[in-house]
Amino acid sequence: MKKTEITQLIQVMKKLRDPEKGCPWDKTQTMESIIPYTIEEVYEVAEQVYNRNYGKLKDELGDLLFQVIYLSQIASEKNKFNFNDVVKNIKEKMIFRHPHVFRNTKFKNIKELKLWWEKSKNKEQNSILDSIPVTLPALQEANKIQKKVAAVGFEYKNDIDAIKKVNEELNELKKEIKIKNKRKIKEELGDLIFAVLDVARKLKLDPENILKQSNKKFTKRWQKLENYITKENLKLNNLNINQYNKIWNKIKKN
Repeated sequence: MKKTEITQLIQVMKKLRDPEKGCPWDKTQTMESIIPYTIEEVYEVAEQVYNRNYGKLKDELGDLLFQVIYLSQIASEKNKFNFNDVVKNIKEKMIFRHPHVFRNTKFKNIKELKLWWEKSKNKEQNSILDSIPVTLPALQEANKIQKKVAAVGFEYKNDIDAIKKVNEELNELKKEIKIKNKRKIKEELGDLIFAVLDVARKLKLDPENILKQSNKKFTKRWQKLENYITKENLKLNNLNINQYNKIWNKIKKN
């Protein structure tokens, strides 16, 4: 990407925000009003990554970049910082956090590198978890929590121990369901989900990615089930769970 292209894009943003000649919608936006669009763009980028649609991914990355420039422009108007400050800051941060690449620092192994990484990010924090945004979706928040505590040694020794924790939480959930304690059911279900996510981390699998794949698989099978029901002149609302399971298993075999 040429330097002149990013400069021109910044100028486009400035014109859109011009108090007199700018776009009536763009010039009235605030950081708070723009954030929902920024979050939406992140999800649209993720969708094209999962779909491996590189043509659309290029477009969505452009939209996401524009959101960064948008927020930077508003900050510049408030005399806080500008887009160049954002670029300079991330450049310096990455150089500092990779001393093994940009300086002569040597790490014995990945674990030592991860410890340095966490230490470099947490100089002014009371807890290693302070840097995790509370606005993250719960799935991503749990994954980040588990990764950070694991980096300092708080984790199960192996995959099997992590799975044992899932079984433990499952048994606790069953217990509360039997006595119908709604508050504890909610709590134990949350613990079970948290434990399952930890298994994904131990297996070095991205929970968001594998859940997305499961969603796709279920959706495809369900659509086949709907097609089967239509061909057999049946109706969804008239089937019981046993009939559903019979059709579902037939579709899985095929």
